[in-house]
Amino acid sequence: MINRLLLSSFLILLAACGSIQQLPPKPPAGTKTTVTPPVQNTPAQVDMGLPGEIGINGGATPQLIPSEETVRLGDRGGDIFTPVDESTTIGQGVSKKLRIGLALGPGLYRTINYVSLLKFLERQNLPPQVITGTGFGAIVAAMYATGMTPEVIEWNFYRYFKEKKKHRPYEESWLEEVDSLLLEKLKGKNIQDTPKKFYITLYSMKTKKTYYFDKGNIHDLLLLNLRLSNMVDLRKPGTQYTAAFESEVFNAGLMKRLGVDFAIGADVLGTKFDFEESNEFLIGVYGKTAGRIVKQKKGFDYFYSIPVSKMSLDSTENGAFYLLKTQEYVEAQSGSLKKLIQQKLSSAKAQE
Repeated sequence: MINRLLLSSFLILLAACGSIQQLPPKPPAGTKTTVTPPVQNTPAQVDMGLPGEIGINGGATPQLIPSEETVRLGDRGGDIFTPVDESTTIGQGVSKKLRIGLALGPGLYRTINYVSLLKFLERQNLPPQVITGTGFGAIVAAMYATGMTPEVIEWNFYRYFKEKKKHRPYEESWLEEVDSLLLEKLKGKNIQDTPKKFYITLYSMKTKKTYYFDKGNIHDLLLLNLRLSNMVDLRKPGTQYTAAFESEVFNAGLMKRLGVDFAIGADVLGTKFDFEESNEFLIGVYGKTAGRIVKQKKGFDYFYSIPVSKMSLDSTENGAFYLLKTQEYVEAQSGSLKKLIQQKLSSAKAQE
């Protein structure tokens, strides 16, 4: 009887011990330990059109030479209607009468300052109905054309600034990083499907001409827009196109032919710029580009030369400060802008 009781007690104790997790051995003194937090159920997230977590899912190296099928010219033009909220602003009722166009120049990371201009134009009921850009300005334009608000565009840039590594602009590793961190949400989107009229300008090394793409894959065209002429090997298929700003930055005449009534241009490059890491080649490229801007900005109804020369082209520091300074600058120009728009409206009314 006693033996049976002892056996039963031993079995119960053994079963209880089986549910106890064995503790890991105590690490030696001075050894750092990593505590793994308990797994929690994550609630479903609402898709706000923002990028997913970066760097979690691995994958093959992005294809940085798009297939030629995704790059094609299409019919230009088209009509866009954008509803306007009635309020006491510069553009009260204006965008029902005037089609606003906006062209954004290059400038690498300085182009985040275009967000302040977009916010201002929207607050004034002057949202661009036709938009384009070159270099990084094309990325801002593409994001806006596909439906991202200025706030979401700003968020995307800040996230890129936070996650990016110290790659030199226009190196292959830099292009891969821009592709994976900044262009992620533009994959699979086509120019002809954007809510706003949008086109990308590229330069052909084969024909030595500038082309305006209003059809094609946005992601692939933007990658080509981030290649300079010294990166092209014409012996390889699909490599003839490069950044247009090495040949042409702005073309206000094309905007007018697309039906734009009031064309606005914007530049953050200016005539003073530098890089955090010395790069004589890029200084030369952007120096020639600055000269083109001086000549090509004259065809616009209004042009913003945004004064952010103290921000290095490859700097990600003090973004909020420069956004605020840009906001102050564009707001200070509101009187001049209002006067020119009123003149344009009066001229259009006189011709009716």
